[in-house]
Amino acid sequence: MKLGSSLALLSLAALGGALYFTNPTEADYADYLSGTMTTEAKVSLCQPEGFSEWLGKIGEALSGACQGLLSNGETLSQEQIRELIASNTEYNNRILFSTYKTTTPFGNYEAIGAFNRFFLTGTER
Repeated sequence: MKLGSSLALLSLAALGGALYFTNPTEADYADYLSGTMTTEAKVSLCQPEGFSEWLGKIGEALSGACQGLLSNGETLSQEQIRELIASNTEYNNRILFSTYKTTTPFGNYEAIGAFNRFFLTGTER
């Protein structure tokens, strides 16, 4: 019985240590969300459903140009998006994990960060 309790306590301590040391920072979140938002913009703005079918080769060219503009930062650069996110994010470090609430003109996002990953818990556009 004592061995089982010791193992359980040791496992909880190991899990707590792993959560503590892999708790992502606010800068990590800004990097993550800026990449997510850029990808979403490419999909929703540059590849609307039926765009290429409707306009044929012209639609494909416009879609490619749109993706190029977003990829090259001709509209908003990744750094500008990152700064926008950082300045509009409410960050709470809960020691073992972090919570993030971001309000941007593109939408509102809520996430939890743990194990060097982010889990979106709410998105409102």
